[in-house]
Amino acid sequence: MGHRVTIDAPPELVWDFIADFEGWKGWNPLYQETFGHAEEGGQLRFVVHLAGMKPHRGKAQVHKVRQNELLEYGLSGLGGLLRTMRFIELHELSPTRCQVVNGEIMGGPLGRLVSRSLATKVSQGLRDMNEALKSVAERKWRERPM
Repeated sequence: MGHRVTIDAPPELVWDFIADFEGWKGWNPLYQETFGHAEEGGQLRFVVHLAGMKPHRGKAQVHKVRQNELLEYGLSGLGGLLRTMRFIELHELSPTRCQVVNGEIMGGPLGRLVSRSLATKVSQGLRDMNEALKSVAERKWRERPM
């Protein structure tokens, strides 16, 4: 599952919002409570809000961070029967424009079943997150001092 959005702001500015995990709660409708730092090996704690569902607390381990390019973190649940990999990729289109791909891959013995049952809600959450990122980044870019 994933969502792609084009943002009219420099990749470095967009990355600042992506890499500031604790700042997500200020703009991100999917992750409204966030703790931790986007550093390889670090642990993230969060509360996910999917439409029509009770908020869900989670913990994840940061696997990869490539500045201005990639944030990847994973979590497991249900005694290891469900593994989820989350990623946010940033692709420069020009010095003042970029594309963000925000996705989730579920695996493990229950991965396919859970993925099917939550696909619509997770896809909407990723779309809402990307649209919020686009809005906050483009607004900051437009409001910059000249």
